[in-house]
Amino acid sequence: MRSLRPEYRSIGRHTVREDCVAVFKAGCRVALAELQELDSRVSFTSDIWTSSANLGYLCLTAHWIDKGFQFQKRIIAFKKIPYPHSGQAVADLVEKMWTDWKLDDKIFAITLDNSSVNDLAVKSLESRLSEKMLFGASHMHMRCSAHILNLIAQEGMKLIHTTLENIRELLRHIGSSGSRLQVLNSILDELNLSPKKGLALDCPTRWNSTLLMIKEALVLKGALKRYVTDQGSIKGPSLEEWNNAEDMATFLEPFLDATKIFSSVRKPSSHTYIKEVWTIRRLLLLENHKDSAILRELAVRMQKKFDKYWENPNLILTLATIFDPRYKLIFLAFCFKKAYGEGREANARLDYIRDWLKKYYEEYEKACMDQDSSVGSSQGERHISRKRKLDEEFAQFKSENLDLHSTMSELEKYLQEKPIDTDEENFDILQYWKQNCGLYPTLAKMARDFLSVQASSVASESAFSTAGRLTDHLRTSMNSETIECLVCSKDWFGPKEEAFDLNKYLPLIRRSDQ
Repeated sequence: MRSLRPEYRSIGRHTVREDCVAVFKAGCRVALAELQELDSRVSFTSDIWTSSANLGYLCLTAHWIDKGFQFQKRIIAFKKIPYPHSGQAVADLVEKMWTDWKLDDKIFAITLDNSSVNDLAVKSLESRLSEKMLFGASHMHMRCSAHILNLIAQEGMKLIHTTLENIRELLRHIGSSGSRLQVLNSILDELNLSPKKGLALDCPTRWNSTLLMIKEALVLKGALKRYVTDQGSIKGPSLEEWNNAEDMATFLEPFLDATKIFSSVRKPSSHTYIKEVWTIRRLLLLENHKDSAILRELAVRMQKKFDKYWENPNLILTLATIFDPRYKLIFLAFCFKKAYGEGREANARLDYIRDWLKKYYEEYEKACMDQDSSVGSSQGERHISRKRKLDEEFAQFKSENLDLHSTMSELEKYLQEKPIDTDEENFDILQYWKQNCGLYPTLAKMARDFLSVQASSVASESAFSTAGRLTDHLRTSMNSETIECLVCSKDWFGPKEEAFDLNKYLPLIRRSDQ
């Protein structure tokens, strides 16, 4: 390089590492300052990953809704976890990260996958944090809904294991040879179908990848059958197996839709939990599959797995549904009636949800009153323009003085108000609460916490793809501190809407330094 351009100065790996660490430390100061300014609680997702060097890493991601009702996500730690990965080791590391970030008094919930290690870790964390969290931390644990869907779908796929193996082997046979793929493409050309550069195989432990493989095979069904007939070198699926695959693909489509919704990391998903769970519940009803023996058996198998995890839906995610103004409490009443009829069980379940909603509301109402009495003008209020503050105070005054039911609480007024009727695809739930935070200040504060809860742990899992690229077989000697710097910095300063704006947070950094 210097012979071509003498003024060029090469940069050594130590310099690059030092610059990356400097960026990471600056991001830590920004994140810490930002989190300390929060007047809401924070939800978390976490997962464990094993690198190519067989080292375990724990990723912890924070999720919250800020004062402007914008959904925020930050990877706050990517730490090496000592072996063995026991529940105690997970609990110790998570608690240390919460303490280091000064978040142990702002925790609302944590979403984890369904391993026994995580169950033990949560029990340990609940006992340690019981005095700092609402209701003794008894509701802090969220089981990853995407993982539950995977378990339910995998249970059904066991029924057509032979069919899947035949389809997988046929696609592997063709895709492993350029000449065989060329033969298939010539058949596709005769059938006026687009040629294939390759055939994607599934990951058997990921049911959604298996579904995508089935769907692609069904699109190519005519060409694949002809290939088997013409070549005679491999046995393909039988007609019955093709029919079973087609039934399975149609049956599992709602599971794929639900997985996509639960896996959202850029906007709230907790308020959709009950709707998606009840959609799956209805799909598994046997009366919907009277004409198909294979689907009836599928439904029976999958219903058992469904009942294991979702017979009693998660309380926090169920309560989050109420903060969707399209549904409120009446949607839960509708769901329970559909599932349990008009009898005592439906009423008991609804009363249980109503009682806990009231308990949470009373806790938040008390906290809001304490805050108002102890702080005349909070730091957060100074950032709100006087005009906006006046509008909020007027809305509060109007609701107290003009409402015919002025003796009713915020919660009672909100529930009594008719659910709004709006275009579901374009509805922005955070925008609704931003516009109505003056009318329902306590409920708006609750909504920020309940809607920040993640229905799945995908936000933390997605960090592993970044880490995998960083620690490939050529860079296995990279130490854990450097890996954390790179993973966190990419999340904080990457090209996305909620990435840090250093200029915006400079005042916060200066205050944190003081």
